[in-house]
Amino acid sequence: MDSEITKLLAEIAAARAQTIARLTELSQEELRFKTDNWRWNTARRVVLRFGDHLREHTTQLVAAREDIGAAHTMPQRMLARAQEAYGEFLGAVVGLADEDLDTAPAEGEWTIRQILQHLRETEAWYLARVEEALKTREPVDKD
Repeated sequence: MDSEITKLLAEIAAARAQTIARLTELSQEELRFKTDNWRWNTARRVVLRFGDHLREHTTQLVAAREDIGAAHTMPQRMLARAQEAYGEFLGAVVGLADEDLDTAPAEGEWTIRQILQHLRETEAWYLARVEEALKTREPVDKD
C-alpha cells in the first residue's frame, strides 16, 4: 500500500482504538445521557452512529474506487472479505478482560486464550502457503 494510505489508516486505527477503549465500559444507563449535539442527542445515538458512519463511508469509498477505475481485483476482493472477518473478530474481543482468557465456555471447548493464540500462530501460515505457490508456479486444474 501507498505510504500515505498506510499513515492515514494507522491514524484512523489509533483514533478508533482510543474510542473503543474509552467506550467499552459504558453502562446501559450511561447510554441515556444527553450530548451537546441536536442530531445525536444521547450517548446511545452517538455509539450507534460510530458504526453507521464507518459503514456509510465504506460504501462511499467502494463507489469512489469504481468511479475512478480502481475497483478491486478478484484477489483484492477476497482479501477485503478477509478484512471484514477481521473486523468482526476485533468486535468479538471488545470488552474482554484478562480474567476471561482462561475460562473454557464448556468442557472440551477452547478458551479465549487458546483461540487467540491459535490465530496468532496461523496468521503467517497463510502467507507462507501463497509464497510457496508463487515459487513453484504449478497450476492446478481444479481447486
